[in-house]
Formats: sequence, structure tokens, C-alpha cells
Amino acid sequence: MKILRHILTIVATLATLAGCSGPREIPDKDLINIFHDAYLANAYMTEENIREDSLQLYEPIFKRYGYTMADLQYTLTTFNERKSAMLSDIMSEVYHRLDEESRREDAKMVVLDTIENLAKRTYTRTVYADSLISVKRLRDTTKLRITIDDIVPGEYSVTFEYLIDSLDENRNSRVEAYLLRSDSMQMSRHTLMMSRQREGKYSRKFTADTSHRKLHINMYYHPRNEESKLPDVTIRNFKVVRVLPTEVSVDSLYYNQLNINIFNHALMTGFTADTILLAEHAIITTDSITHDEPKDSLALRANR
Repeated sequence: MKILRHILTIVATLATLAGCSGPREIPDKDLINIFHDAYLANAYMTEENIREDSLQLYEPIFKRYGYTMADLQYTLTTFNERKSAMLSDIMSEVYHRLDEESRREDAKMVVLDTIENLAKRTYTRTVYADSLISVKRLRDTTKLRITIDDIVPGEYSVTFEYLIDSLDENRNSRVEAYLLRSDSMQMSRHTLMMSRQREGKYSRKFTADTSHRKLHINMYYHPRNEESKLPDVTIRNFKVVRVLPTEVSVDSLYYNQLNINIFNHALMTGFTADTILLAEHAIITTDSITHDEPKDSLALRANR
């Protein structure tokens, strides 16, 4: 009913603004089109917070269909004399038309959301995983330091479970993770104090852009002023999962499904795909790609 109330307001406004010199009657189908377009124009002006004189707003709509404000005034004042239709019938038709268009637009958004979700699932990758890491010797603590090299823009989720046994002689054990730039500067560094003698969990997301080159995770470290002693720590279900940006995932999905390149020029000249065969100088062509199996064609890496 909200749309219908807006239409009634538009009718009243148009009737007020209309003049009366040599008018002609507007057929029902054109009247429906005028009310429909006037509603959309009002909705746009409201959405954009644009304040304009209503006469200037509606005149182009009348001109589009070959009528004037005077024609509308004449049509509205003589409508009750018609036997073919009532004004309420016209407004009802406009309402149903707008409602149907709204439903179609909503359906389009559902389809787009579905495509985006499918694309993100399709191009979500586990870039590193280890189900079990057990460290009971000091020299083996290097197993708990993981570096993901040559990362591409996207979101990286780091998760694992841990247990520090009572035999562990260290205190203040911590987890640290951060992104590394090409100049070795640490970015988005995150630390967590680890609990002892009970199972704990670590979960953290990092958003990498083109300036980042590595993701470093140290699952067991101690402050520099503390001496490292005999460890006894177990890591389970360590996993690093990468999710590409939505627009990149969608482009990749379209590319693989349609076998057409829809990248814009800036993207094509700035990036190369990391898991498809590329022509020299990182320019993607249809001849340079093999299609034996699905490829992670938009796991993009900035040219170095």
C-alpha cells in the first residue's frame, strides 16, 4: 500500500500543477505510463535527496509521451465521465506494475547474491593445513613457525587448536601472526596469550592487499627476555584458508564458465593469474589457458 499512497500523492500534485488551455484526453495506457514514470522519478529524487520544482520534474515525463500538464488536468477532471475505466483502476494497474518490477529486481538481487556466494565458495582455498603437530624438543619448535609466501589479495583465516602439557617448562607462551610487506614491515600483527594444561583455540582473519607478500604465523613463542625451555605442546587442525575478494571470485567464475575475459584493462595490466597458464608478459588469452579441469583463474598476484 505504500506505493499506492505515493501514487495518490503524485496524482494530487500533478492535478494541482496542471494548467488548462486547449487540453486533450490522455488514453489509459499512456496515463499508466505517466504515473509509473512519475513515481520512479519521485523515488529517485527522494533517494538522492534532490530538491527540485515539481513542474520541472514532471514536464519531461509528459513530453516523452507527447502530452502536457494541461492534458493531464483535463483528463483527471473528466475521468468520472468515462465508462471504460475509473481512476482507481488506473492507479491499481500502476501499483501492480511497480510491484511486479520490484519483485523482479528483488529476484535479480537474489540471483546475484547466489552467484556471489557460489563464486566465493568456488574460489575459497585451503592454502596450508596440518592435522597434528607435536613438539617436545626445543629444536622442533621451528615446526610451529609457518610462513605463507606469495600471498594474493584476499581474506586469510588462521585457525587451530592447541594443548600445552603440564611437562612444558615455559611460561607466558603466546601465538603471533602478521602480514609482511615486501620491505619486511609487519602489518596487522596479532598476539594471544596461550592457556596452559587445557585445550585452547586460535582464530584470526587477515585481509591482504597488493602491498602484502607473506603471512607469518608463530604458534608458540616467548618474549625475548625469557629463556626458552623444554616445550610440550600439541597443535591440531592447523589451517590457513584464503577467500578471494567477491568481485575477483565472480569474475573468475564467469571466466571459467563462459570462457571469456571480462577483466577491465587496469586489472589485466596490473595482475596475473597464479594457477593458469599465461602468455608472456602476463597477458591472458584464450589460447594460453588449458581447460582440462577447473582452474583457480583469479587467484591474482600483483606483478613484481
